[in-house]
Amino acid sequence: MKRLALIALATLALAGCREEETTESGKAVRPVRTMEVTETSALHERFFVGVARASRGATMSFGVPGTVRTFDIRLGETVEEGGLVAALDPAPFEAEVARFEAELESAEATLANAKAQTDRQRVLVEREVAAEAKLDSFLGQEGSAVAAVKAVQAALDKAQLDLSYARLTAPYDGIVVATYVENFEEVAGQTPIIRIVDADRIEMVIDVPERFISILPQIEDISVSFPALGDVALAAEITEVGTEASITTGTFPVTVQMDQPDGVPVLPGMTGRARGIPRPGAIPDIGLYVPAQAVFTPEGSDAPHVWVVDQASMTVTERPVTLGGAGSLGVAVQDGLNEGEIVVTAGASSLRSGQDVIFLDGGEN
Repeated sequence: MKRLALIALATLALAGCREEETTESGKAVRPVRTMEVTETSALHERFFVGVARASRGATMSFGVPGTVRTFDIRLGETVEEGGLVAALDPAPFEAEVARFEAELESAEATLANAKAQTDRQRVLVEREVAAEAKLDSFLGQEGSAVAAVKAVQAALDKAQLDLSYARLTAPYDGIVVATYVENFEEVAGQTPIIRIVDADRIEMVIDVPERFISILPQIEDISVSFPALGDVALAAEITEVGTEASITTGTFPVTVQMDQPDGVPVLPGMTGRARGIPRPGAIPDIGLYVPAQAVFTPEGSDAPHVWVVDQASMTVTERPVTLGGAGSLGVAVQDGLNEGEIVVTAGASSLRSGQDVIFLDGGEN
């Protein structure tokens, strides 16, 4: 029993160590997740930063080794679907095709001769002029001729396939964003030759905090601007919403997609800013909201409280608040908080007033 008690105490001690961290001075510091309190009216002006990428792209390579003979495309050029972008020297592949075509012609002639001999022998057997065993011998020769034709045909099919693999054609209209070899260069099969991205559509992934995910269906007007293009606003749409939050930031990846603008295209790697306007009435015009998990009732009190972080001292203080109704953004706070203050949204268990804290994974400030 003593041993079990010691194990239990050790387990509790380890759990406590995981919940708190210790500074060099020996002070216990608790990691917490936080958020900055903002007016809901400010959401209309908020933007989310992301990096543009192609909605689809292809890094192309030859399926066979050879010498590059046709490769005159340069970075930034546009290509049309089905258009030739690169080719190997076709001579070796054409020679192989010609060789197997000749072999197939010879094998088919041998098969035709074997069939004719078999047919003649079959007539002699039917007339009882020749032995059945001799017919079996001719049937065997015919079977070997059939197998030879199939083998040569398979070799010819592969040679023709290799010849087709020596040409690269664009899978769709696109822009050349990378080239990896030079003309007349010897390359191995599957060596990257060129990368093409869709010329018509571009997408961008933005990180959206949890409290905004529920209102995404209410967003009706999304625009994305790219400073490199003079902040021209492009109409966009949400095509995908991640179902799992980032471990480090607590945000959800949301993909927005847009058409390429006329003139200078948006290229992968450009930084953009996405902004959305909710439908009328989807978000209250004004008010402060916090997640429900940020609200607690301390022992001995009937009033709801939140933990507020003093960023100067990195300590927390419990503060009573007056709550309103719950909505898609959380619980409305009618009194007790000011815009711009930082409240604890996770890791609040066992906090005490004056507790030293650090932001867990950077918080959500």
